[in-house]
Amino acid sequence: MRDVALSKVSFSEAALERSLEPLENEYDVIIIDGPPSLGLNMDTALYYVRRREGELADRSGVITPVWANKASHRAFRLLKSQMEDLCKKGRVQVDYLGLVVNAYDSRRGKLVKENKDEWEKSSSPPVLAVIGDLKEGREAADGEIPLLEYAPDSEHAQAMRDLAKELAV
Repeated sequence: MRDVALSKVSFSEAALERSLEPLENEYDVIIIDGPPSLGLNMDTALYYVRRREGELADRSGVITPVWANKASHRAFRLLKSQMEDLCKKGRVQVDYLGLVVNAYDSRRGKLVKENKDEWEKSSSPPVLAVIGDLKEGREAADGEIPLLEYAPDSEHAQAMRDLAKELAV
């Protein structure tokens, strides 16, 4: 739905940048979270997190939440391809900051553990955090409520804050 709205904006990749510009000086870290998409929304987000003139490497970039399954590995390859395409066509640099393995539960079996291990063995981008399959995360997602609003004191929310602090260093 947002893809259709953004497609009507000229130079739509800059639409997110224009809308967040007033906030940039007030925050050290801005995290953009949205539903999985490889459409125009993703191009818009990727353009926003590009390395800007004078900016050091790894100060802006992409962190991808992934699951410990083969479908996530396939989706990651598609995202990486889309990112490389945008960088080439747009002549921009986007740094890949890392991955977050989300909703991990080793009780789901050998394949889940092997997939998590495969993510962790990959040196680029690195796994920044492994977040368990916690009820607060599922409930917030089902209710379409930001986790930090729904369960600000949960283990999941604390893992997100810790990650934000690490990125702000």
